[in-house]
Amino acid sequence: MEVLENRHVTGRDYILTVRVPLGTIERIKPGQFGMVQVRSSLQFDPLLRRPLGIFNVEGDRVSFLYRVYGRGTELLTKVSPGEEVEILMPLGNSIPENYDRYLFIAGGIGIGGLFLASRWFKERGKEVVFVYGERSSENLSGIEFLRKYGINSVVYTEDGSFGKKGLVTSELQSYEDFVWIACGPTPMMKAVKELAKELNVECYLSLDRRMACGVGACLGCTVKTVNGYKRCCVEGPVFKADEVIFD
Repeated sequence: MEVLENRHVTGRDYILTVRVPLGTIERIKPGQFGMVQVRSSLQFDPLLRRPLGIFNVEGDRVSFLYRVYGRGTELLTKVSPGEEVEILMPLGNSIPENYDRYLFIAGGIGIGGLFLASRWFKERGKEVVFVYGERSSENLSGIEFLRKYGINSVVYTEDGSFGKKGLVTSELQSYEDFVWIACGPTPMMKAVKELAKELNVECYLSLDRRMACGVGACLGCTVKTVNGYKRCCVEGPVFKADEVIFD
């Protein structure tokens, strides 16, 4: 797939945009991801693939918001417009569509896996609220997209440099009549799960795991659940919160 853009947003975050065949676009559902082959004109490692949540879709363009953590994502930043990348997508299950009110809870780069879903449901007449948190304003890479598409959002920063000071979990009790969809760091996900259970709120977690194949063959992304181990890439990445066991 042709790379159209690979730009730095803020901090360690980048947006990769590629041109995608219409047939693939039509199969994308909210919450799914792609396995991106990590390469550039300077380097190529056939074993390096990274699972990235499908962040946005506009016409024949698909975007991925990613954060640089290690060798793979660092190499991905070197890809230039005009180059080709191999991406398997859409992969995984999707966010249930049978609710009327959705609360999206994103911590950090977790917005990369939830933004498209919030836009998707809003455009279909659902009530959507997006709670988005980061450590500081310097890391709010998704804020421009929430504004662009008019997503009703509440923003938290831990240091109070933008929006409300505190954690994304601070005021979730105000949304007991919404279904909760969360994606972010494990401590945040645990807290959301526990609060949802306490309030008897329907809740789903979009999990982020290291993956090698993305199609369930390698068993490298298993998730511990009340029903045994499940593959995050096939049975997930979206799981009911009360199903997931955090060690």
